Formats: sequence, C-alpha cells, structure tokens
Amino acid sequence: MPKNKTNPSKTPPNSPLLSYEFRLQGVVQGVGFRPFVYKIATKHNLKGFVCNDTQGVFILVQGNKKDLKAFAKDLQNPPKAAKIAHFSKNPCSAHKLYQDFTIQQSQQNSLLSATIPADIALCQNCLEELFDPNNRRFGYSFISCTNCGARYSLISALPYDRKNTAMQKFQMCKECQSEYDNPNSRRFHSEINCCQVCGPKLFYTHHLKDFITAKEFLKNIPDSELYEKAKKHKLHFAHNPLEEAIKDLKKGKILAIKGIGGYALVCNALNTEAITLLRERKHRPRKPFAILCKDLKMAEHYVQLNADEKGILTSPIAPILLAETKSVESHTKSHALPLHCIAPNLKTLGIILPYAPLHYLLTHALDFPLIFTSANLSGEPIIKSFSAIIEHLGEVCDGILSYNREILNAIDDSLVQSYHLKEKNLLGNFQVMRRARGFLCDISLPLDTNHSQDFIALGAQQKATFCLHFRNKTLLSPYLGDLDNPASLSNFINTQQLFCTQYKADFKTSVLDLHPNYTQRDFVDKNTQTHFVQHHFAHLLSNIAENSIEHEVLGVIFDGTGYGIDGNIWGGEFLKWNPSKPLEFSRVAHFDNFALLGGEKAIRDIRRLGLEVLFNAFKEDYTQLNLLLLKSLKQEFGDSTLETFYHFHQSDKKILCNSVGRLFDAVSALCGVCFKVDYEGEGGMILESLATKDKTPKAYPYEIRDNLILWQFLIQAIYQDLQNAIPLPQIAFNFHYTLAKIIAAIAQDSTNIALSGGCFQNKLLTQLTLEALEGKKVYLHHQIPCNDGGISFGQAYYQCLSLRDP
Repeated sequence: MPKNKTNPSKTPPNSPLLSYEFRLQGVVQGVGFRPFVYKIATKHNLKGFVCNDTQGVFILVQGNKKDLKAFAKDLQNPPKAAKIAHFSKNPCSAHKLYQDFTIQQSQQNSLLSATIPADIALCQNCLEELFDPNNRRFGYSFISCTNCGARYSLISALPYDRKNTAMQKFQMCKECQSEYDNPNSRRFHSEINCCQVCGPKLFYTHHLKDFITAKEFLKNIPDSELYEKAKKHKLHFAHNPLEEAIKDLKKGKILAIKGIGGYALVCNALNTEAITLLRERKHRPRKPFAILCKDLKMAEHYVQLNADEKGILTSPIAPILLAETKSVESHTKSHALPLHCIAPNLKTLGIILPYAPLHYLLTHALDFPLIFTSANLSGEPIIKSFSAIIEHLGEVCDGILSYNREILNAIDDSLVQSYHLKEKNLLGNFQVMRRARGFLCDISLPLDTNHSQDFIALGAQQKATFCLHFRNKTLLSPYLGDLDNPASLSNFINTQQLFCTQYKADFKTSVLDLHPNYTQRDFVDKNTQTHFVQHHFAHLLSNIAENSIEHEVLGVIFDGTGYGIDGNIWGGEFLKWNPSKPLEFSRVAHFDNFALLGGEKAIRDIRRLGLEVLFNAFKEDYTQLNLLLLKSLKQEFGDSTLETFYHFHQSDKKILCNSVGRLFDAVSALCGVCFKVDYEGEGGMILESLATKDKTPKAYPYEIRDNLILWQFLIQAIYQDLQNAIPLPQIAFNFHYTLAKIIAAIAQDSTNIALSGGCFQNKLLTQLTLEALEGKKVYLHHQIPCNDGGISFGQAYYQCLSLRDP
C-alpha cells in the first residue's frame, strides 16, 4: 500500500487490506462533515470515498486494521456543529481497489432520513475575515464557511448540496471553486461558498412610495429577480446600499432588513420618537420589542448577564435572550434606553447579538442598539420576500435593505431564558420559549418502538408546531405561529408539505388535540386514522419524554387554555401519570371553575375576568366594593350591564374555565395594572415584573376540598390588602408565593413532579415552586417549550407509547 509521505504508516507493508462501510446519521450535512472525514481518512492513509446521501453520510474506506481503528476513533470527534445520532460500521467486499480518498457527488436513495441542517451563526474565523481589509471577502454580507451560515432557510431538498439550495443560481467564480476543491481550505465542499464576484448582492431603497404604487407589478416577483426587474420598471435603488441604510438609521428611520430567515423591522433603540412611530404604524401599543446590540459589552450596559447567558448569546444558535434589565439610572446618560417605550411595565428585555454578516456590518457602523422585531402583521408568519414587505408593511417602514438570494423556508429567531438554577442540569440551564432558527428539527424520543406505522402529530392552535415520526426518527418543526390567522395556517401547511416531500413521507395516521374547533381538524385527510390527546396530558407527556421519565410522576400543568375532557376550559391541573398505564392520566386536583364573561372577549378585556372572580368571592356584595376595576367597568358599561354580567355569572350557559393563566389576568385587573391586554400573557408578565419579595412573604388563604382548589379566599385577601394600601409589588409577590404553596400542598405525597404549561415561563413562579418543593425531584423543560410549542412533541410521544410492544 503506498505510504503518505507526511504521515508514514508504521504498519508492515504486508498487512491485509480491509474494506469497511460507515453509515452516519444525525446532524452530518451542512456542518463540514465530509471535509472532516476526508482529512482524517488521508491522515490515516486510507483510500475510498465519502458522500452525502438522503440518509446522512456514507463512507467506504480501505486500509489496514490499525489505520481503520484509528480512523473510527477520530470519527467520534466530529466538527462542533455536527451531532451523530446513529453510527454503524460493517466490513464489505472490495469490488474495487481505490487509489486515493475522495469526496464524491451526493447519492439519491429511496429511503430518506438525513437531518435538515440548522442555520448557524457566523463563526469567529469568518468574522475576522469580514473586517480584514486584506481579505477578499472584506465587508461582504454573505461570507460563510463549512462551520457557519444559512442552511435550513435555503434548502429545497435533501441531500444538502448546492443544487438543492437557493445558492444553485449562483455559480462559483474561479477562486471560490478553488477553495471548494481544496482539502486544506475551511471552505472545502462548502455548499454556499461565494464572494463579491459570484455571490448574492445587497440592494436598498427608501423611495417606497414609488414601490407601493408599483406593488401589483412587483407582486410575486422573487427576490432573486426583483432588483433587475424593478430597475427596468424605472424604480430607484441606492448606489451604496449599506452606506445609505446606515445613514437612514442614524436619521431615525425605520427599516426592513432581510436576515437569514426573514425580514426584521429595525430602528434606533435610543430614539423614543422612532420607536413610538413604529408602534403606531405596526399597531403594537405595548408588546415588548427585542434589541440588537453590537456585542456583549453593549448588551451588558442594559441587562444583567451571567456566564451561561453570555454563552448562549454568542453560541451558533444565537437566539433572543430574555434577560433582566438594569435600572435606567445605570445607563450612560447619552445611551439610556427608553424602556417605557421598548418593554412597557416589564423588568425583562429581549437581547440578541449579530448572527449574520449583514448584522455585524450594520452594528459596527452604529454606536447605538437597534430595535429588532420580526417584519410581519400581528399573528402572521415572518415575511420572507421584498414584494410582501411592500404589500403588507410598505407604510410601516421608511426603507428596505434586501438581497437577491431567496429565503426558501422562513423561520423566526429563537427565544430562550435562563432558569438561574443552583445546580447544573444535564439538559442545560435554559428554557427554550420559541424553538426556531438555530435549533435542529431532529429530536429524539426516549422510546424505540420498532414499529412500521408512521404518523404526524399536529400540535395546538397557538404557537403551532407539528411533529413527524417515521422509521423511528422524530422531527419537530420550528415555531409556526398561531393558526387563527390564514397566512399562518398556509405557512403551517406549506412547511408540513416541505417536510413530507423531503422525507417522502405519506402519513396514514394523525394525532390531534381534543379541542373540536382546532383548525388542524379541517385539513386532516379524511382517509387517515386519527387519534386525540387531551391538551394538558400532551403538555405532561412532552415533559416526560424530554426528561426520559420512567416512573410515576405528578404533572403540574398551568396555562391559559386547553380543552378538557368535560368540555370546559382547563388550565390549573394536577395530573398523575404511571408508566404501567402510559396512555392514561388521573386528574388528582384542579382549580375551581369560573366563567369567561362574554366568552373570548374576556381573554382580551381582562376586566371581565377580574369582575368574575369578584362575583365568585363576594357574591352580591360586589356592589359594595371599592376598586378602580369596577369604576372602569361602570364608566364604560354602566351599572345595568354589570348586573347583566352578574346574571350571566349565575346562569348555566356560561363558558367555564379553571386556568391559572386567566387567574393571573384576573389578579392583574384587580390590582389595576392591566385592564386590556395587547398581547398574550401581558397581565401575568406585568405581575411577575411588579413582584418584589418582602422580608416576610405571606401565602394568601385558600382551601382544598375534595381535590378542588378554592381560590375565592385568595381573592378576598388580595382585595383586603388593596384596601389596606399594601404595596402592589408585595401583593404581586404574595400571589406567586401562594401558587407555589398550593403546588407544594397538592404534591406533598409525591416524590417526582413535572412542571409544564405556559405559566411556567414565569421565572418567579418556577423559582418559588422549586423552593416550595425542595427535597423532591422536579422536572423542568429545557429544549422543548413548556408552552403550546411543545404540544406536538407530547402528542407524538403518546402515539409512540400506544404503538409500543406490550
């Protein structure tokens, strides 16, 4: 066997030649895996080839026993962004003797199981090149390598090859092709390799009136063709796109900027006038904005960050991090954030750092942070094309910075927060609140069913996701928005079709929520078999699956809404699960019911919820109470309408609810801190931000009768505190403290407790609950959202359990 001059083999020349096939599945495409294999194969004098296929990566190697063993060992230390889920090694017959080791063209198989790669934030090497005047990619907005760049947002089919991405329209120049072919280059077989000569180009305009006038002409023109067609239509673009965009940001303009997974609306985060104008134009009075900071130093000026939080912000995922704000007094006077405009009434702020080259180039030229919010209409998916920005948000922004590469798969920025746990958890110290850009769809279930039945779990109405399970592989879709909106529904169906097409999946079984009016029921194929899982049981199962729980557990499920098996709205649940009967749960306790006065209206006008809990706590005596809440209702509706509400409260036709999320809303209305919500969870988020621990926190009174939690006494006590002028921060804290004490009381005979449901995004409630349950094993969500974004994962686990061999 020929020797490699740079690494001579010490094995005797007459060592027998062996041939082996390696099969690797998981995150092994789009992460520099083939170049990695090439380097270690040549290092160990092996011959053969490596290629992508529709299952993952296939390797055929020939060499002696010692070198093959060393090669197999090195395979266990792949590139940082890679993740090997399955690894197989088998001897094979040598039908051909290879003279060298090569990277071959990808192969198409009938069986598809490769993982769709995630979008990866710009790596340090590319960042250094971006700002190196001597580098040929200096200042280039689309610099990338095998370790970073767009993946999921660009892919049209597997395997991950240039021809199957939005880069297929851009032919590499001679220098880029040379890098692509060079085993010693960081861009060796980088499928999105490009430069200023051959790659995508920026374009910018602030002449939006002309574009709005021409929107019918522009409609449905892809971004890859828009610049040329718009110019022929006499529409004007800036000569220096980046420079002009930066100038306009400095002037206080609102821009739509195209990122990796969609457009974002940005403006100067120090400019109160610009932020106020953005809120007016977007019809978003109070929903908090995130801010884009140029680096950690700037971020630490505004929020408190520990080492873990700094790590996640600068990770390849690069999510939005929800962090605790520093007081405005601590800000440099000239760079003080108008927090009352950015995140009204909250003590947390979403922070994100640059993750795309364009973000770095923009923020590098600015000495202020940027408001950074998805470019979409309320409840709709993020916009991914220039023409859609003109059509839907042309009146919102003052300029558009875009480029001529298409986004094939729109995806939002992910959102996380730190638990600040005292002890490190194997699954991490973070809670994923929105699982999207940067996260892989491939996710494991702790159950190998070895069944042949493939299925799709369709999740919930809000924070929609779906979960595919086929050939013992599980894929959780990114966050897809709320399905009440037609555009979000269309995006949900299109993304589902994308996944099914890529994996050639044809599902005959669907798993759905029990709610009879959820939209998913309307588009499920009538010929498929359907299974239904109660909403809160799915929440519990998602926690059980994520934490691989195999023993009895008490699930504490607090959220805003979910259809119960009795037809009422649940959301304050204590559910016991036993692995001996894995498809069943027992409802061991729950909060007492109350009415939604006016049905869905009560979810937006939460004064109605406050009024309803007063009806429950004080009966007819509510008329004697002195509250700002009652004055507000009387002023708008009059005394007679309040009497009508009370009669409705007493009737049998009301919609009943026992949700802790709605109880948070009711208490925030009682306290007068929120009467009508601008966004989901606003009342609860304000209460959490308001809460300040007193030296001697107290639990408000409550009763548990026949496993029914009577909260009416709690409401009476809060009213009394309000009359006694107890500070609102103390009342808010004591309310959280009481909920934790209720959990501890119900869980006193349980050893293992799993927390799930959107209310446990409330860090204060979670922390107080952990303290109240000290000494018990408490399971939290980490990678799977505790909100409805995790419902499909729980549904998928239910179906896997149902298919498990008895």
